[in-house]
Order: sequence, then structure tokens, then C-alpha cells
Amino acid sequence: MGEVYIEMLTSPGCANCPAVKKLLKELADELKGDVTVEEVDITVEPTRAVQYGVMSVPAVAINGILKFVGVPKREELKRAIIDELET
Repeated sequence: MGEVYIEMLTSPGCANCPAVKKLLKELADELKGDVTVEEVDITVEPTRAVQYGVMSVPAVAINGILKFVGVPKREELKRAIIDELET
């Protein structure tokens, strides 16, 4: 089983970020794999946003690849994490 490193790009005042943060925590707990979630405040680390070409938050990168911008559907996010765990 592979490792999954998730970067959740966020910023202060982001209305949808708490929901995505909660969803990522739930999925990380549920999947029981080697899943690491890092919350990245793009106002503190703007180079991370530039690196991914992110213009709005929330955004989710999995193992260095931008997968979602906006609030992902639970099942789509879960599938993306499982796909990485299985590689």
C-alpha cells in the first residue's frame, strides 16, 4: 500500500475550507492507510499556490498533483485517495 500526501490549500476567510478540512480528516481516519494531510495557508506560503496554478481555494493536491479546486464530492475525493493508496 502506498503513501498518500495531501495538501489542502486554504486561506483565512475561506467559506468552504472548513468543510473540505473536515472531509479530509474523516476520509484519512476512515481509510486507515498512510495518509498525511497538510493544511497550507496560501497567504503564508503563496509559492505553493503558484506551484499548482491555484487561483482560488479550497484546493486539494494529492501526492504533488492538483486534483480538486473547490469542494470535491466525498466519493470523488475518496476514490482519488484510494487510487493513490493502491499504487
